[in-house]
Amino acid sequence: MKKNLGLIVVCLCFSVCFAENRYKTQIANAEESFKKSNFSKTIEIYESLVQIEKVNNPYIYYNLSNAYYRNGNLGKAILNMEKALRLAPRDREIKNNAEYLNTVAGQVRRKNFPNTFLRYFSLNEITTAFAVITILFLTALSLFIIKRKLILKKAVAVSVVFLIICIPLFALKVYSEVATKEAVVLSASNIKSGPGENNPDIFIIPEGKIVSVIFENGNWNNIKTESKNKSLTGWIEKSALGNINA
Repeated sequence: MKKNLGLIVVCLCFSVCFAENRYKTQIANAEESFKKSNFSKTIEIYESLVQIEKVNNPYIYYNLSNAYYRNGNLGKAILNMEKALRLAPRDREIKNNAEYLNTVAGQVRRKNFPNTFLRYFSLNEITTAFAVITILFLTALSLFIIKRKLILKKAVAVSVVFLIICIPLFALKVYSEVATKEAVVLSASNIKSGPGENNPDIFIIPEGKIVSVIFENGNWNNIKTESKNKSLTGWIEKSALGNINA
């Protein structure tokens, strides 16, 4: 039994090391392709990491965005830069590139206080903070029930205050990034008055525009976008959108 367990541990360690080396090799190949201006190959490698191997790293999305932009695909460049920004919201280079790409697309992301504050932290950071504070609260409460010491009572009170702050922040962040669906228009498209090709066009939406998805109907999405301080709604094919939340 012990020999079998040891063999399993060795196999697991070997698998992890092999996967790590393979990952580094793919990154090196992608960087080399980018230096040679072979952006299609760069995109192929990074998309493989994201789509097949499920790598969720902001700098992979950042590099993928740059490759798409250099390859003339503004929509997918904005999509991947927005994904990078959600994972690393305080990274100066990612923020600057996201602002630049949105400027190229002729749009400005809202900078009111709630949006700016919520975007300062990633969902992973807020989730981790919420989990840690909850564990500290439960630990302090359990110890206080057992020992009834004043310092533990204060610890419970402090953790309750942090929980009161953290719970609405966590709820708002989840709502803004999970419940509220945002997408990027991957190519300039005609927006329809209803879900289907037979419905009349009501306006044209440019490539790279960030929109809110209100609801879905088969292969069509009902979207909302801002234009000259007014909201516009209409229908667009799902295939013309890239989901930022995904």
